[in-house]
Amino acid sequence: MPTARTAPLQDVCCAWRSRPASAGAGDSFATRSTVTYGANHTGLPCHACDARGPGSLAPLSWFHGALAALFPRVPSGPAFQLPRRAGELVPAVTLEDLKGAQSRIKELSAPGPDGVPNMALKLAVAVRPDIFLRVYTMCLETGVFPSSWKRQRLVLLPKPGKPPDEPSSYRPLCILDTAGKILERIICDRLKAFTERPGGLSERQYCFRKGRSTIDAIEDVT
Repeated sequence: MPTARTAPLQDVCCAWRSRPASAGAGDSFATRSTVTYGANHTGLPCHACDARGPGSLAPLSWFHGALAALFPRVPSGPAFQLPRRAGELVPAVTLEDLKGAQSRIKELSAPGPDGVPNMALKLAVAVRPDIFLRVYTMCLETGVFPSSWKRQRLVLLPKPGKPPDEPSSYRPLCILDTAGKILERIICDRLKAFTERPGGLSERQYCFRKGRSTIDAIEDVT
């Protein structure tokens, strides 16, 4: 279960029933934190929304309890740093890498805390790809994932037929900034290319691999 270090509760809100809402939701690559942040459907920060329905306020203590239940704190240890070989060069992010990563971004998906629509970000990438190439290449060369891209908007989606005063009655949805998602996809594509090449992952590794399933594992055994 993910952990979260909660922001001021006036920045946390619930999404109501089927009503549309944009409700809220430098470290190394080895560290990943979640900060709850959000706004109500008007785009303005909301104080708190009563779990019984819109129009009234829930006690802040309820949100304290809900966030503590949904995101229990886990003691964090020191960040794991891989030793870097002397003279080792990190390949620069290419235009092909960038286009491949951003092409899989859905234009109508909700933006993260920065509020930048995906359509606008994709347009910016198309107009000035050189800026994004420099930024993402610098991230890889320095081994730094910008802290701002680790902040997430938190949306609490109510589960149908569940008691509204129980934290388990809500499904937390955390929304990241799309600029950070593009960097994650660039890294993921490189890892896949490395692990799928000859001598990479074992041929008996079926989990978390494209085009493989438990059916393949069963057929291999039988």
